[in-house]
Amino acid sequence: MAEIKSREDAPLPGITYSEINIPDESNLGTGTFLTVLEEGAFGKKNPIISSIMNEPEFVLILSMNVAIESATAMIGKSQNTQPLDRKVFKIPADINTKEVLSFKISFDDWDIKGIDINGNNLEKVEL
Repeated sequence: MAEIKSREDAPLPGITYSEINIPDESNLGTGTFLTVLEEGAFGKKNPIISSIMNEPEFVLILSMNVAIESATAMIGKSQNTQPLDRKVFKIPADINTKEVLSFKISFDDWDIKGIDINGNNLEKVEL
């Protein structure tokens, strides 16, 4: 099956670009979503929200908030329904908010598997 890969430059203030990668178009619930923040973005705006939507098939939202040291990811099939999965991850207190930060969500079969910042896996917060 065909791969879906789409990049959006400067989708919102504070975000350099976001990119979705779904290896198999017949399985929208598996892939990665990358959000690259502008240098020093958290000093200008907090929280920062990044999302990708292809309704009614796919919705993924990432909320990043250094003030409460958390990144929340939600995935689902429509914006007007409950998410199929929602997970919260801890942003390290000592993160350098002045540098360029990339947040990458991995998801498999509509389940959020993890978030990393610049390649470093974040710790999942038990809800």
